[in-house]
Amino acid sequence: MSFLCGIVGILAAGALSWGIWERWRRRRLERALHEKLGTADWERAIATLQSRLQQGEAATYAQQAFLAALSHELKTPLAIVLGYLDTLVQGAWKDSQVLLPFLEKALAQVHRMNALVQDTLLLAQIQSGGWPIQPEATPLYPLLEEVWSELEPLARTKQIALRNPPHHLQDLAVEADPLALRKIFKNLLENAIQYSPEGRTVSVSWELTRDQKSVKIAIQDEGYGIPAEHLPRIFDRFYRVDKSRSRQSGGTGLGLSIVKELLEAHGQSIFVESQVDKGTRFVFTLPACA
Repeated sequence: MSFLCGIVGILAAGALSWGIWERWRRRRLERALHEKLGTADWERAIATLQSRLQQGEAATYAQQAFLAALSHELKTPLAIVLGYLDTLVQGAWKDSQVLLPFLEKALAQVHRMNALVQDTLLLAQIQSGGWPIQPEATPLYPLLEEVWSELEPLARTKQIALRNPPHHLQDLAVEADPLALRKIFKNLLENAIQYSPEGRTVSVSWELTRDQKSVKIAIQDEGYGIPAEHLPRIFDRFYRVDKSRSRQSGGTGLGLSIVKELLEAHGQSIFVESQVDKGTRFVFTLPACA
């Protein structure tokens, strides 16, 4: 019996010693981790990791939201096309007064979907770096004339006139990618025409900044204007101030997003000022040619 008690005592003492050593080892490890994790370098590393995780989550959410919005935008014209074609297949094609109007309306929706797909691909190309910006000396006035001549049929249907920059400024040139600048002008001018009542004027102006290093460009309409609460979001993809009017005009909801991305690719920003029923003014700058 005494032998067994001795064995139990030895085991108990060993267990107690092991427990004390284990607690000492754990406290030592905790102190070491606390010292390292408390340093500025570790804190910065943790903050950086958290920031990247948040950015990754935000990017994933933005991508999902974009795909959902794109699906929604394509669903409406596709449903319209299917409706017209189904009606024709059911026998309406035999009525000559129905056939041509239905085909024309279906074709208009196909053009709308094509424009949406093209703008989506262009936006993805810009954001992925697939459109390398190649700035060169680009005269502003010839580019404006070229874009307006393309949009003139649309402007003529609404009796909208263009007010050009003063003659003495028409020889200004900027350092910009000419294809990108053409797209910027086209999207902004097309918006100005579409969201203006009949008989109004669209004004384009530019001037050298005080330091003579940049050209400030403004495109202004006399249209419906944008309520103040919508201004922070008008460059968001698929964001529309007036959804019904935008869809009726054939807009894709990506025009201003493309403008913003192209200017950011040039290292520039775009600003907007607007008053309801008085019009909207978009302003951006580009480097002036020496």
